[in-house]
Amino acid sequence: MLDKIKNAAKSLDDFFFISEIMASRKMAAMLALGFSAGLPIMLVFKVLSAWLRDVGVSRTAIAFFVWVGFAYSLKFIWAPLVDRVKIPGFSNWLGKRQGWTLFSILATSLAMFAMSFQDPATDLANVAVCAFLIATASATLDICVDAWRVDSAANEEQAIMSAVYQLGYRFGMATAVSGGLMMAGQMGYNGAYFGLGLLAAIGGSTALWAGEPGRAKAHLKQHRFSVAIPAIIKGLTCLGVLGAFFYFGLREGGYLRILGSNIGQAFSYLVSFIPENYRARTYAGFLFLILMLPFLATTYFLTIGRKQLAYEKTYAVPILGDFADIVRRVGWMALVVFAIVATYRISDTTMGVMAMPLYKDLGYQEGVIGTVTGFFGIFIMIVGAFLGGWMATKYGLAKAMIVGAVLTIITNLAFAWLASVKSPETIYLFVTIGADNIAAGFAGSVFIAFMSIMTNRKYSASQYALFSSLFAFYGKSLAGFSGMLADAIEYQNFFIVTALFGIPSLLLVIYTWYSGFTDRIMEERTE
Repeated sequence: MLDKIKNAAKSLDDFFFISEIMASRKMAAMLALGFSAGLPIMLVFKVLSAWLRDVGVSRTAIAFFVWVGFAYSLKFIWAPLVDRVKIPGFSNWLGKRQGWTLFSILATSLAMFAMSFQDPATDLANVAVCAFLIATASATLDICVDAWRVDSAANEEQAIMSAVYQLGYRFGMATAVSGGLMMAGQMGYNGAYFGLGLLAAIGGSTALWAGEPGRAKAHLKQHRFSVAIPAIIKGLTCLGVLGAFFYFGLREGGYLRILGSNIGQAFSYLVSFIPENYRARTYAGFLFLILMLPFLATTYFLTIGRKQLAYEKTYAVPILGDFADIVRRVGWMALVVFAIVATYRISDTTMGVMAMPLYKDLGYQEGVIGTVTGFFGIFIMIVGAFLGGWMATKYGLAKAMIVGAVLTIITNLAFAWLASVKSPETIYLFVTIGADNIAAGFAGSVFIAFMSIMTNRKYSASQYALFSSLFAFYGKSLAGFSGMLADAIEYQNFFIVTALFGIPSLLLVIYTWYSGFTDRIMEERTE
């Protein structure tokens, strides 16, 4: 009997990769790094919004703080630095990837400490500066963690690593919101930011043991002890200089504030030449041009710029060189890759904005919504993330992406069904949110894995940041119009339309599976 139980346990272990995940140092590091990356983001959104409202800041002013979140969408601009520049001291000590990781975590922690000394009731500008610094340092940490994950995991491990990353990231977000608000209730928001800053600093220890991809352990151990003290001094000095530059530059009357004001005035001056009745069309055209940039850059390298792909100096150019490298490796399929990045999660992103208004308009109470979307929703999303990672590992990434696209369409239709119910039964909310979160977790894991294998390890930080920024920018751009669409066609039709948004990505991933493109990239990708 005991042998049967052991054999059954071994079969389950082989099928679900349990021991491979639990006993892996790499997976443990991914969990810890995911936690460190997820902790700061809620501190510039939900926790900060609660603090500002508590001290009587207007809703209009609070809404403006959302703009600091553009750091997460624009991180591709400075991501090439992570690939091309070393942090003084830290990079020689720990390696380029972990040197940047430690630097970013400490910068995030320092920005939290700075926030803990602010008073939004008397100096809102300084609070905005600190929020900007937290968001920028946190976005840089995202770049580092994504690059480490891409570089550390083999192709077949990317989906499982993505699931573990999401688990850590969600824990970090939950700790920031739940822990931050509980700490605020006991010792005020200043104490909460200081306490979470300490927790973030402790999280920096992960960079000391996670290991540098491709670096010999024996050499690393010897190198750590031989240069530890001067490396720490150099790294902290670099951190202090950069922090002072941004902090003083963004304060009232600071040089960066003056520069930003001059740019704003110049922009307003240029806009004044556009007739008022044409401004909306001009803005729409400008937005469309930005959204088309990846496709225009790819088309350029496929046509008149093809000769540049033969010159190594092309790839030294930040951003443009990253585009060129993608085109060189996959050819015209780069257009398909960018189209998948732009559309794979756009259905979820667009409908997500209207989910909370739907719950309220159906009559669900805040306590019920919080219970279902809180612990239950996060738990189900994590289950979905591991299901996605398991299926991609067991049956292949291409097939898993098809399943993720189908689940996304079906769960959007579940919201259309919820919008049609006559009475707000709690069980309906559990079913709809459960289905949506398991699909979101599943699709999230395989999508992250897809973007990961599409990167070149030589430029993994900048290329993954490019992919993730484009995905976020496309989603936010379209989601901004979701309210107008919902007002025009009502909830039920709105969710049906957002479900249809998922069809293009489904067709694209079916094509990548049918053509064998995804499998070919996984085989050819440099290990």
